[in-house]
Amino acid sequence: MKILYRYLGRTFLQNWLNVNLVLAGLFSFLELARQLDDVGKGHYKLSGALLYVALTLPGRMIEMAPPSALIGSILALGILDKNHELIALRACGISIQRVGWAFIRPAMVTLCLIVLGVQFVVPYLEQTAWTLRETAISVSGTILPKGGFWSRDRERFVNLRTARENGIQAADIYEFDRMRRLTGYAGAEETNIGRDGKWRLRDTQQKLLTENGSSTIKTPELVVPDLLTSKQAAALSLPPQTLSLTELSEISQNLKRRGENAGRYLLTLWQKLTLPLMTAAMIMISLPFVCGNPRAGTLGWHIMLGAIAGIGFFYLNQILGYAGLLLQLSPLWTTAFPALLVLAIGIFYTKKAV
Repeated sequence: MKILYRYLGRTFLQNWLNVNLVLAGLFSFLELARQLDDVGKGHYKLSGALLYVALTLPGRMIEMAPPSALIGSILALGILDKNHELIALRACGISIQRVGWAFIRPAMVTLCLIVLGVQFVVPYLEQTAWTLRETAISVSGTILPKGGFWSRDRERFVNLRTARENGIQAADIYEFDRMRRLTGYAGAEETNIGRDGKWRLRDTQQKLLTENGSSTIKTPELVVPDLLTSKQAAALSLPPQTLSLTELSEISQNLKRRGENAGRYLLTLWQKLTLPLMTAAMIMISLPFVCGNPRAGTLGWHIMLGAIAGIGFFYLNQILGYAGLLLQLSPLWTTAFPALLVLAIGIFYTKKAV
């Protein structure tokens, strides 16, 4: 029985990898076409676009794991059915569910390795790709977008405007009271961030607002404690999908502690954590495509339906995730619930096919 399960698992893994490479290659080509629109901006060249696509390819392969598992499973089942091996298995008393679990077990082992890659390898590659691209496109060599980004720490709002390799170059800090009235402002053209979260603002113009009026103080250096560390500031300037699992968790907790919305980071975190569940759901839903009705169509027809269902579910899951952010729903529900629903549907129709 172990030899049989090993054979089924190997057949599935081969087809899964082949389909994954095809889908990842297709989406990489589309990404390259999109990157060509930016070639010529700043110092961004064709070689830079090719390097960006190559560095982001592993992440794209992981992202395509669930839909490629669906198509790969349909393809593996179709090959087994064409060679009459599926009929022989069922004649020996091996149910379709056991065939499905024979596919899922090696897939889970593979996905455990993928999770390690999501944590340690892919973030480094994607952060490198994103930083090189943004630095090349930017005329000034900065990696923050124009206008920087805003961060909140209780009643304090911080605007990080530009960046260099050694840290934040310019920052504006606005202080409010509990009644949301502006009480102070500090601006600096050069800022260094320590590992302890203390900011050293040089050539600072500080303005204090009181009931009696306002006063302006110019100081060569102002130390502001309890803000972002240099690592946190750098992570906030990166897209959420380029961060590791621990970075996403730390940033989400930090944003919640400061009273900010951590929805985007939590959504990305749960999308990565539910990859094994999504893949298992795709494998189970593939069984009724081939085993539900042997006369329902050819293998090519099944593959086409599987491709439409897999890619459609992939985009639908993305839409549900961002719709959940707008409706302020927990990202855990908008990522795990659809996968659990598809898994239940697959198990239900597989039982009917027996």
